[in-house]
Amino acid sequence: MIHLLLVRLRVNWLRVTALVLGVAAATTSFIVLTGQVAEQRLELRGRVSAPDRPSYDILVRPANSRTETERNQALVRPNFLAGQFGGITLRQWREIQRLDGVEVAAPIAMVGYLMQRVEIPIDLTEHLTSDGPQLFTASINRHTARGLSVFDRQDISFSYVTPEPVGLGGTPDDLSMYGVAIVGPDGRRLRLVCPTRPPATGGPFEARNQRNGTCWSRTNGRNGQGFIGLPEGHAGLIVRWNFPFLLAAVDPEQEAKLAGLDRAVTRGRYLPQTWAGVGPDRRTVPVLMAEQAGLDILDEVSIQRLSPAAAAQFGAGLTSAQLDALVEREGGERVPGARITAQGAYQRMLSDRLRSGSPDLLVDSYWTSDPVDYDTEPDGSLRPRPVINPPSVWEAPVNGTGYVAVPPEAADTAFRRLHHHPVLPVAEDQPGAWLRVIGAFDQSRLTEGSTQALGGYRTEPLAPADPASSAHLRGQPLLPDSNFAGYLLPAPTMLTSLEAAALFTDSSVFTDVSDAKPISAIKVRVAGVRGVDPVSRERVRLVAEAVASATGLDVDVTVGSSPTSRRILLPAGSAGSVNRPELLLSEQWQRKGVVVTVLRAVDRKSLLLFVLVLVVCGVFIANAAAAAARSPRMELSTLSCLGWSRGQLMRLLLGEMAVVGASAGLIGALAALAGAQALDVPVSTGRALAAVPAALAVTLLAAAWPVWRASLPTPLPGKSSTGWPRPVRGGGGRGGGSVGGPLRLAYRNLRGDSARTGLAMTAVAVGSAGLTGLLAITVAFRGSVVGSLLGDAISLQARRVDYLAVSITLLLAAIAVADVSYLNIRERREDLALLRAVGWTSSQLGRLITVEGLLIGLAGSGAGALLGLTVTALLAGSVPSSLWLLAGLTALTGTVISVLATLLTALSLPWLVRAPSLTED
Repeated sequence: MIHLLLVRLRVNWLRVTALVLGVAAATTSFIVLTGQVAEQRLELRGRVSAPDRPSYDILVRPANSRTETERNQALVRPNFLAGQFGGITLRQWREIQRLDGVEVAAPIAMVGYLMQRVEIPIDLTEHLTSDGPQLFTASINRHTARGLSVFDRQDISFSYVTPEPVGLGGTPDDLSMYGVAIVGPDGRRLRLVCPTRPPATGGPFEARNQRNGTCWSRTNGRNGQGFIGLPEGHAGLIVRWNFPFLLAAVDPEQEAKLAGLDRAVTRGRYLPQTWAGVGPDRRTVPVLMAEQAGLDILDEVSIQRLSPAAAAQFGAGLTSAQLDALVEREGGERVPGARITAQGAYQRMLSDRLRSGSPDLLVDSYWTSDPVDYDTEPDGSLRPRPVINPPSVWEAPVNGTGYVAVPPEAADTAFRRLHHHPVLPVAEDQPGAWLRVIGAFDQSRLTEGSTQALGGYRTEPLAPADPASSAHLRGQPLLPDSNFAGYLLPAPTMLTSLEAAALFTDSSVFTDVSDAKPISAIKVRVAGVRGVDPVSRERVRLVAEAVASATGLDVDVTVGSSPTSRRILLPAGSAGSVNRPELLLSEQWQRKGVVVTVLRAVDRKSLLLFVLVLVVCGVFIANAAAAAARSPRMELSTLSCLGWSRGQLMRLLLGEMAVVGASAGLIGALAALAGAQALDVPVSTGRALAAVPAALAVTLLAAAWPVWRASLPTPLPGKSSTGWPRPVRGGGGRGGGSVGGPLRLAYRNLRGDSARTGLAMTAVAVGSAGLTGLLAITVAFRGSVVGSLLGDAISLQARRVDYLAVSITLLLAAIAVADVSYLNIRERREDLALLRAVGWTSSQLGRLITVEGLLIGLAGSGAGALLGLTVTALLAGSVPSSLWLLAGLTALTGTVISVLATLLTALSLPWLVRAPSLTED
C-alpha cells in the first residue's frame, strides 16, 4: 500500500503540489491572523440592582488619577474634584464627543479657589450717646465644626463716628500719609484720622494684619462715599467676611443637556456658550453663583463703645501703630452685638452682586490644591495625613498689603497642599481678571441622579461614627468651613464656561499656570441606555472601552454605583482658641456597582471570521479530494476486483490526503513564523507548530466524505459511462430536444453535479456573509452593533484584521470556484469538444463557463448576504435602509469575484477542449 501511495503521489505531483500550497496558505493565514484575535478590552464585572439610571453612565478622569484605595477596593472618593485641577485636554474631550454611542459628554474643569469679600454693616446709630465723635471696636468669635472650634479675633474691627464730613485724602505714594481725613467747610483735608494700613508683616493671620477700620461721617457716610447699606444719617461698623469660592468651568450646552443647569437658574440668566471679555483694558469672566454656601460658620460679634477720651485721641490723628495700640489697650462699654451666619453673609453678597450696576469683582489670586493622602489605621480607618502650607501661599504682591485677607480657620490643620497663582501686575497692555455675576443657580434643582459623589454639585456631610464623636457633635454631621486646605470642602459655588475660564490658565495673566490640560473630569451619557439590562450595560462597556482606547484616560462606570461608608479618623484642630477634638467620622464613598477591568481577551467575532478561513479551505479540500477520488476510478475498481477491502481503499486515499495535510501544515508553520516576524504579530513557536495537526485535521475531515463514497465497491466501468452524469447531450440525449442556450445549459451542468456546485456556492456564501456583517457594522451602525441573543448581550465591532480575514476568505472562495470550474471543464471536455465540433465557437464556450460562474456567484453571494443581513438585524433589533443597500453591494461583490474566477479557468479551454478529446477513451 505504501508503495502504491508513493506512486500515486509521484504521478499526480502537480495536483498534489497545488493542494499542498492551498492548504498551507489557508493554515498560514489562520495562524498569523489569530495572533491578532486577542485585543485589549474593558470588562464590567459585578452585580447591578439599581433600578434608576443616573444622569451619566461613565465618569472619565485623568490618567492614573485613582488613589491606591480606589483601585484596590473599587471605590471613588467623595468630592474628589476638589483636589483635581486639570489633567484632560480639550482635544481629548472633543475625541470623546465624536465617539459612536456618546449622547452627551459634559466636561468640568476645576479652576481653583477665589477669595472674595463681603462687608456687612452693623447699625450703631441707637448706641450713639452724643453728637460728638465716638469710637467703637468689635471682637469676633468665629465658631466652626458645630461649635467645636472657636477662633477669637479681639478688636478685629473699629469704627470712628464723627459729625464732620470726611473724605479720602493725603499722599497716595506714601501709605502712611494716605487714608480718610476730616474735610473742612472749604473742602480741604484738615487731618488724617483713618490712615491706610501698611503692608502686613509677621504672617497673614496676625490680628493687626486682619484688622479693618472705618471712618463714618453722619454727614456724608462711610469714608465720605455715602451711606452704603444703611439709611441716610446713620452710622455703622463693618464686619468683613472673606469667602473662598471654588470656581468650576463647564460647557453650558452639554451641562444643560446632562444636569439641567439652565433650568436650575433662579435669578439672572444662564451662562452664554461664547463670551468675549468686556472693556478694552480688562477681561471679565461671567459666573453663576450657587444659592447655598454650604458652610458651617457662625460669627458672634461683640461691640464696645470706647471712652470719649479715646475717641478724642483717635480723632486727633494717629499712625497705624498708635491706632492699633489704642484699640487693643482701651476697654469700653459693651453694646448689643450681632450673630452672622455664613449663609446670611453669603446671601447678602449674592444679592449685592446681582444688583443692577454692581461692579465686577477683581481677582488678584487663586489657589489650587493637591488631593488628600491617607494613612490606614489598624482597624481599617483612614487617617488624613496633615500637611503644612508656608505663609508664602497667602502673599499678595499685587495689592501692596503683603498678604491676602483670609478667613481665620484657614490657619487650622491642613490636609491639602496649596498652590498659589497670583495675577501678574496689571499694566495698560495687560488684561486684569474680573468676575461678573450674571445669575444664581439652585443646586437642588440639578438632575444629578444617584451619583452626586461621582462628580456632582453637592458635598455630603460627615456623620459621627462612634459615641464619643456623636457626643462632641451633639448627634449632628460635620459640615465644611472656609478652610480650603482642610479635609471636608464645599462643592463648587461659582460656575463659568470653559471658554471664559481660559483666562485663568493664561500665563500672561496668572503665574504658574498652563492651558495644556484644563479639564478635570468628563461625564458621559451613552445613547440607547435604558437602565441596567444586559444590552444597556454592553452599550456602556463599548463606549467606556472606546474612551479608554482613544484617550488613555481612566474611566469609571456609574451603573449600579452606591454609597458605602468609610471610617475617617480626623485629627484635631490646632489654630483656634478652642480646638475641635479628634473625631471618628463616617464618610460616604461610592462603591462602583461594576468594576472596569482592562484585560487581554479574545474577540470571538474575529475568531469566528478566522475560522471561516479554514471552512472555505475545507470546501476547497473537499472538492479537490472528490476530484482525486474520481480520477482513478478504473484503478480503484481494479483493486476492488483484486480483493482489496473498502477499508484498504479508504486508507490508501486518506493516506494521500494525510501526506498533503502534514506537508501543508509544516510549510504553513514555517511560513507563519516568517510572516509573523515580518508583520510584527505575536505568534509563538508552539502555536505555529500547531499548524501541522490543524492542517492534517482539516484535510482529513474535508476529504472523509468524498473518500468514503469513492471506496464503495463498484464494477469496472464501461467505456459508455464514466460513472458521472453528462450534463450535455445531443438532440436525442437526456432531456430531449436541443442543447439550448448558454444560460439553460449552464444551469443543467451545475445541477448535474449538485455536490460540487454546492461546495462552490458554500464558499462564496461564507465570504459574503462575513463581508455583509462587517460592512453593516462599519457603515449602518457606525462601527459597532449591540444586541441580545438568548438573553445575553452581544456587541460586535469591526476591526481592520477582520476585514483582512474576510478578504482571505473571499480569495479562497474565488480559488474554490475556479477549482470547481476547472474540474467541470476537465471532466466534461468530451461534451465541450462535441459542442465545438457542431459549431460552437471558443467565445460561446467561454460564455457558457462564465454563466456557470455567474450562477454560482448569484446563488452563493445572495444567500451569504441574506444570512449576514439577518444575523446583524437580529442583534441590532432594526434594519436600517442602508443595510439593504450594503447587502446588495455584497451580493454584487461575490458575484463579480465568482465571474472573474471562472473567466480565468476559461483560458484553459483551448488546450483542454480539442477534437482528440472525442476519441481519448
